[in-house]
Amino acid sequence: MYNTLGPVLCFVFFIIIVKGAIIKKVSVDIGKNITIQCPLHKSKDIMWEREGRTADQNIMMNLLNNGSLFLQEVDKNDSAVYSCGRENDVTDIRARVNLTVRTPPSPLIVSIKPSTIIALILWEVNGTGGYPIINFTAQYRLAYNNSSWIPISPNHITPNSRQVEVFNLTPNTTYEFRIWATNQLGKSPVVNVFGTTKKQYPEQELARHLLEGADKFDTRWWAVAVGIVMGTLVLLGIGTCTLLYQECRVTTVEEEQEIIELVPNIILNPGFEGTSRNEPDENSNNEIPMRLNNNTTHNHADRRNNAKACNTF
Repeated sequence: MYNTLGPVLCFVFFIIIVKGAIIKKVSVDIGKNITIQCPLHKSKDIMWEREGRTADQNIMMNLLNNGSLFLQEVDKNDSAVYSCGRENDVTDIRARVNLTVRTPPSPLIVSIKPSTIIALILWEVNGTGGYPIINFTAQYRLAYNNSSWIPISPNHITPNSRQVEVFNLTPNTTYEFRIWATNQLGKSPVVNVFGTTKKQYPEQELARHLLEGADKFDTRWWAVAVGIVMGTLVLLGIGTCTLLYQECRVTTVEEEQEIIELVPNIILNPGFEGTSRNEPDENSNNEIPMRLNNNTTHNHADRRNNAKACNTF
């Protein structure tokens, strides 16, 4: 059963693809020759039609003996959808081929935005021609003048760019700009546009333009703005003073704590008892006795007397 249904399903699927307008895509460079074979049949009794043309125009198409369609030195107008099928075929099973002729890029859509000494050139790509754009080229010169064109840096603008600036122009002067795109088949038609730079106002006139509408300005808004700025400055001053006061207070408390901690150490340290002289006793000793152990007390005078006795012996 599966062996029987297999070819039937394949045939039905094939018919659905054909009836569903599955189109084979073919591309060719402009000026080249191309031979297109019918995807369905390879026989002599093939009839070709170009969609959008009348039957009389289709008769003039060049067919080869094997039923293939031959186009010589194609141009952009040959880009179209071609269909083929057997002559006098009652099933009307046809195949479609979409032919695309690759060309240089289409003309760019260009606009100019000039200022006093700078002009901004903007453009949009209207078609790559079938190949990626390699670069753009832009030039300029004085309008209505046969002077040589001045290249705009960089000479080869990257394909992702859509604008370029021209510097060092003269105010209130009309310039002519031209730009084109390039792909591997060549460059697009050159697009020329004109632009006039703006006037350069003197200082008095510039000040007058800047002050236009000043008489209509509401001073209340100015007062509100000044109040906001002054309030902000006051808050910042208060905050700064508060931080400085807290920092000074913390420093004073820390110093007092250090002094309190040092006082017990001074009291407990015998080295701070001072070197004041005592009244001499009955033996004329005025030095503080030093306890060597629990039973014996010596002073400095006794040690000196012992030393003298040793020297005598």
